[in-house]
Amino acid sequence: MRQPLFIHSLTEVERQQIEAGLRSSDAFVMRRSQILLASARGERVPNIASALSCDEQTVRNAIHAFNQKGPDALQAGSRRPHRLRTALAEVDAETFKALLHPVHGILASRPASGR
Repeated sequence: MRQPLFIHSLTEVERQQIEAGLRSSDAFVMRRSQILLASARGERVPNIASALSCDEQTVRNAIHAFNQKGPDALQAGSRRPHRLRTALAEVDAETFKALLHPVHGILASRPASGR
C-alpha cells in the first residue's frame, strides 16, 4: 500500500499566502488553497477530493506542485502542451497534397447545384 500524500510542513509565510488564496477571486487559486490547507491539516487525498467535489488526481497534482514549487504553485501555469505532436510525421507530402486538391475529373462530373 502506498504512503499517504501530504504537503510538506508549512512555514508561517507559506500558511499566510495559502490563507490569502482562500479570498482570491481566481477560482484556481482558491481551490488550490483549499486543497493545500486540507492536506496541511492531515486530511488524505480521497477525503479532500470528496469534500471539494473534485477528482483525486486534481488533489495529487496540487500537492505535488506545492511540494516542488512552494507558494508559486498557487498560480495557474500555461495550459499549452509541453510538446506538440506532428500529426503528419509519416505521411508522404504528395499523398497529402492529393488529399487536399480535388481531382479535376470529379468536379466536372458533378451535376450543377442550380444556383
